[in-house]
Amino acid sequence: MKQIYVSLELTDREVRILVGEYFNTRFNIIKCLRRPVSGMNEFRISEHDSVLKDVKGALQEASKSLGADIEKVILVVPSYNFARVPLKVNVIPDEGRVQKDDVVRAIGNSLKANIPNNLTVIDTVLVKYTVNGISSRRIPENEVCDEMTVDIDLLCADKEITYSYVSLLEECGVEVLDVCMNSYAVCKEAALFEQALSQNLLLLNIHRSHTYLTLLNKGKLVSNEIIFDGLQGMIDALSSKYHLSEDVLVRLLKYSVDYEAEYPEDVIYAWKKNERSYSLTTTSLNEDVKGKLDSYVEKLLTMCTPILDRGNTSIVVTGEGAEMEALIQKLKKDAGVDVKAYYPDTIGVRDAALTALYGAFIVYHEKANLKNIYVNCIDLLEYDSVVDHRKIDVEGETLTSRIKNLFKQYKNREDAR
Repeated sequence: MKQIYVSLELTDREVRILVGEYFNTRFNIIKCLRRPVSGMNEFRISEHDSVLKDVKGALQEASKSLGADIEKVILVVPSYNFARVPLKVNVIPDEGRVQKDDVVRAIGNSLKANIPNNLTVIDTVLVKYTVNGISSRRIPENEVCDEMTVDIDLLCADKEITYSYVSLLEECGVEVLDVCMNSYAVCKEAALFEQALSQNLLLLNIHRSHTYLTLLNKGKLVSNEIIFDGLQGMIDALSSKYHLSEDVLVRLLKYSVDYEAEYPEDVIYAWKKNERSYSLTTTSLNEDVKGKLDSYVEKLLTMCTPILDRGNTSIVVTGEGAEMEALIQKLKKDAGVDVKAYYPDTIGVRDAALTALYGAFIVYHEKANLKNIYVNCIDLLEYDSVVDHRKIDVEGETLTSRIKNLFKQYKNREDAR
């Protein structure tokens, strides 16, 4: 059965919206929207009216593109003030056999745990199930037992920030269907929990103004830290010297910085300003970025040193930083461990900055399956009618039809001769 989900993430510089259709066991991406936002400061809403205007405008633009109003969203929140509360919850199956409802009751019981007042529970992670002395990471459905023990991790984040985001979206006229933590969503989408069963895994989720440093071990999300530093320092260094648009500078930083370039003196970018011509070589770009890049990598590895010193550790980089090959190579060289860049492989969302938005679909869909919930984030009838109407409008205009018409026109000309 078809379901349409909408996820939304609010960062310090932009709002990101992803619309996806779950059909026939897979997600198909319908719409991706990224629009600038002003009035945010270190995840907090500092200028409410400005942020409200920008987020509402982005939702309206996405709705117009879909042809149906967005009514609900899955909200992705930052892993700010992260805390993990591990629990063991015992449940007696109602009918002597384990059913999904027993797992749902275990989750409900876990939410009664005491947590600090400044935090709120965002995600409940089902780590493992123990029945008759045997542990499994999968639900032992229909297993006969007197009692089941469920290991659950409560993942908590800053209550004030989370509530302020929810309140803002309600002012925008949309319902928050669910809330998902950024770092957890990325780990689910990239299948990092399975990779971390036998090793330490460090996830570096690098963005413009901040970086998430997440540690996974024994298949669990153990800790998460945030530093308010990222690619922006390098972008600013280039901007102060070349005064180019930010879009151009970002492309140069991500794709043209190369300390192993075969032809470093070749011109990689040229432009004209005030009737004067300018050019930029790989060598010049490398030199302009080197100081900021070195200090940023040093800061990251200083925070990661206690984990790296344990050995048996690998690093996964995602977010916008995953698109900067020079950064990946620098991390490999200085960390001395395996470093990989991660991108979602689904068509329409092959952008590392959108990993958490896509991961939020997966997190919510698992919850919906467990609780037998069927929800759409837009009016499905309205959306389907718009899609059907568009199909009628473009009938005969598909590539196949155009080729057929060309053959017909050619044949008619031949017959006329």
